[in-house]
Amino acid sequence: MPGTPNVLELVHRSCSEVTGLHVEHVRIDDIAVSELAAELVAAADDVRGAVRGLPLPIKFSSVEQELTLLALYHLLDFGSGYDKQLQRLPGGRDARETLLYGLIGLHLGGTRLDHHKLKSFSMYDIHQVFGIDATTEVAVMPGVTMSKPGPLQPLCKLMVAVLNETGSILADQGVKTPGELLISVAEGLKKAGRTTASAFVEELVDTLPAFRDVVLYDGRTLTLHRKAQNLAADLAVVHGSRDERFLFPDVDQLTADSGGTTIAVLRAKGVLRLSEELTAILDSGAELPAGPHERALRAAAVTACDRLVTAAAAAVRTVQHERGSNAGKGDSGSACLRAVDVGAYLSYLAEEGRELHGKITKHVTTGITAY
Repeated sequence: MPGTPNVLELVHRSCSEVTGLHVEHVRIDDIAVSELAAELVAAADDVRGAVRGLPLPIKFSSVEQELTLLALYHLLDFGSGYDKQLQRLPGGRDARETLLYGLIGLHLGGTRLDHHKLKSFSMYDIHQVFGIDATTEVAVMPGVTMSKPGPLQPLCKLMVAVLNETGSILADQGVKTPGELLISVAEGLKKAGRTTASAFVEELVDTLPAFRDVVLYDGRTLTLHRKAQNLAADLAVVHGSRDERFLFPDVDQLTADSGGTTIAVLRAKGVLRLSEELTAILDSGAELPAGPHERALRAAAVTACDRLVTAAAAAVRTVQHERGSNAGKGDSGSACLRAVDVGAYLSYLAEEGRELHGKITKHVTTGITAY
């Protein structure tokens, strides 16, 4: 239908609408946007290099094998609400680090990550691979303990459900691995003349429910598709130069990551201003239930990064105007920044050894597979 918005346009539009509706509790500070945009322009090369693909120093025997691990990395990229419980386990890893630890083990162990394995993944496998125990030992009398569901059982159940469901869908689709599915989707879009990030994200969320990220806000549909977009960005930026099936021309339409780290960094930078009520919840470390506040935070993060891109472009134009010349329009210091790169760079600022490491407070929302 002519004029029908694509899936990425829906993300931008719905996030902007929800941000406007929840401004009493979450608002975007325009002055802080301008200040952060100036920082981004100054660090433009680092911003553009922030999307790095699978952050694992390992070699693969085939593209399919690499894409399989990349797909699983994004499928299972959730559980940040359990960071504190996970960090109490041996190794002290948060959800993202726990995921990477497990994926390295699967790869080095030579595990064939096909639909048979994914369909049969169990709670025991979660414990063996990722080091997460769903149970805890409770003393029932002197010298006697009993296993009971632990605080991480909900996370373990979500991981098993995602893997089992994905394995079943792969089998139904007639493909063996997640990597083969990605290649099949990309090849089909290429033949149809639809090699775009928007088409890829749409196909992905239609095929694998674990990638769908659509919620309701006050009767409205809020479309986010965080994990699917991040996967599309990795494929385009890391693999697009050597495989035209992933050379998406509309990467600039992908939105910033809408997870907890992006939100926390935007708060730390003063871009997101919260009501006293919401600030108290987040700063106390109390659970923020999946609902209006939590969804508005995610929407505001996307919209704020869109505004950062616009402000950065305006800042570059101002500098060029002040110089009285258009020279340098194509150099690295003046090229436009993309929202997906901005989001990745903001998360990069919270990594070890960086400006905001250990200085941000992520909100705690459990029981979801979005982030």
